[in-house]
Amino acid sequence: MIAHLPASKLLAMTAALLALGTIIVTSDPALRVLAIACAGIASFATRSLPDTVTALAIFLAFIAIDAAPQATIFSGFASSGFWLLVGGLIIGSAITVSGLGDQIARLIFAFTGTSYRRAVLFLSLGGLLLGACVPSAIPRVIVMMPITLALAARMSFGVGTRQHTGLLMTAALMTLIPTYAFLTANLPTIVEVGIIEILYDIQFTYGAYFIQNAPINVLRFVVLLVLLLAWGGSPDIQPAVIPAAQADDEPAPLWTQAPRRLSWLLAIAICLWATDTLHGIAPAWITLAVALVLLVPATGVFTAQAMKSDIDLSIGFLIAAVFSIGAVMTDVGLSHRIAEIVVPMLRLTPDTDLWNLTVITLFSSGLSHLTIAPATPIVLAPLAAAMAQAADWPIEAVAMAHNIGISTTILPYQSPPLLIGIAIAAIPVGPLTRICVLSAFFSTVLGLPLTFAWWGAIGLI
Repeated sequence: MIAHLPASKLLAMTAALLALGTIIVTSDPALRVLAIACAGIASFATRSLPDTVTALAIFLAFIAIDAAPQATIFSGFASSGFWLLVGGLIIGSAITVSGLGDQIARLIFAFTGTSYRRAVLFLSLGGLLLGACVPSAIPRVIVMMPITLALAARMSFGVGTRQHTGLLMTAALMTLIPTYAFLTANLPTIVEVGIIEILYDIQFTYGAYFIQNAPINVLRFVVLLVLLLAWGGSPDIQPAVIPAAQADDEPAPLWTQAPRRLSWLLAIAICLWATDTLHGIAPAWITLAVALVLLVPATGVFTAQAMKSDIDLSIGFLIAAVFSIGAVMTDVGLSHRIAEIVVPMLRLTPDTDLWNLTVITLFSSGLSHLTIAPATPIVLAPLAAAMAQAADWPIEAVAMAHNIGISTTILPYQSPPLLIGIAIAAIPVGPLTRICVLSAFFSTVLGLPLTFAWWGAIGLI
């Protein structure tokens, strides 16, 4: 029977058994937490169990071994990221239910027609533009995914086809990975820069950050674009079936009451997201406020039964569990123990700059996959001075290498925005993982030597 199980389920079962064995044979809290974390991550990555089941198992396991105070174990539910997700799912559902997504898709369709190639280019540039305006990837994904679903339907790309999956992956990945070119675009960068400024009194500017990270992010954009275009196969074949919305002589009525109100709310939200450094209101609370207004039946978007019929919040348990893993690992000192063991093994030395860049980047990426991207700077930033001293680098260069590693997404679960994209649009995890792995491989193999040469040319190292 076991021989017939898929490799992914075998991996998850093995991780679970190893975790159970570790819990039984050792009393070290850090090792027990590490075992539970590895088993949970394996289950999330392989989808061998429903995400809610895995999340509840993680919570129960942490409680059973008394890994940390209950407030720490369940801290994910109190985090702004969790509520950003809840608000985002409500907004994403509203864009679909109200018909606004389809109306925007009609406008995009006027430029793309049935060309998969043009649609990928349009969504890629749109994601990059949003990255320059909106300071968090989660709101960008929330806006992009329902619109992309509607566009794929209007282009007659059926659910499960390579073109349908390719458009969804484009919307999710292009609003996230290349946007690390912008200092304010993603939470992990904001956290890393903030901690570095507090610990070392080093200030980062938008322009200098953009210049320092330009080569790696241009390469990421190009690599992802090539992979996503190739994924769709023959991109410009005319669909076999013309959608009804296209075949009608009379266009569907635009800007009825519900989508008009929603469009105004989204415009206000985007303005507030883009100017959060001025007013100080976190994106999570802006998102939650918009969601609250949308849930009021008088707004005309949702009915009173919307939370039962239109909105699935099960992905929230996954996010809360991932946050819990990071919080508990930090509470028991596991992340620092890993860093203290691994950093001396990195063999950072002066005058070996390409080696230093490579190992710092890979270490940062690996650590971000042990926890999640937004939590990784909490561990990495305090190590920046020691790494800089060993490599004979300025701390700014170490921080930028950390950022490259954190933004190198190998598995989708590492990045909450991708998890939200999966939740909103049901992006198939297998294809998304393959694109992430290929993008990370090519961006690392080609991007690190390019970054090394660029940083030497501009005098950063």
